[in-house]
Amino acid sequence: MGKETFERLGQDLTLKYFETLDSNLVALAFFGSWARGEEKEWSDIDVLLIAKELPDDPFERRWLVQEPILSLSERPVSVLARTVEEFSEDVSPLHLDLGLDAVVFYDPRGFLARRLKRVQELIEEAGLVREREASGFAWRWKDSPPPGRWALTWEGFAR
Repeated sequence: MGKETFERLGQDLTLKYFETLDSNLVALAFFGSWARGEEKEWSDIDVLLIAKELPDDPFERRWLVQEPILSLSERPVSVLARTVEEFSEDVSPLHLDLGLDAVVFYDPRGFLARRLKRVQELIEEAGLVREREASGFAWRWKDSPPPGRWALTWEGFAR
């Protein structure tokens, strides 16, 4: 998918989700192989959707985010939908990947941009590096891992 088509898909997704979620929509971003420019012909398009509120029921949530975009792309579009609260609960390996790969295309209040900037700071602070493996990516320490217990939270890297 060329850059123009990619940008157009971002615009179309924004329009569809704004029609569906209205002011409940917080942010949208591409991630995964398409965002990195490493897609294969069988690759799906990964989209992160953040909203103020979403249904708790996983089937209702899935329908809410998939139904509006069913005919939007010839390629499958996989949507990871999280509330602001869910996205902000902890820092996971997914957050680390998003910090490196996410291409934000809707974020009018800067929520996702601030979170991703913080993730990039945490990666540097913790001394982490992402390495490609045969099965995907793995996060490793640049140097030896710190001794004892450690935690990576939105507040920082604690040993």
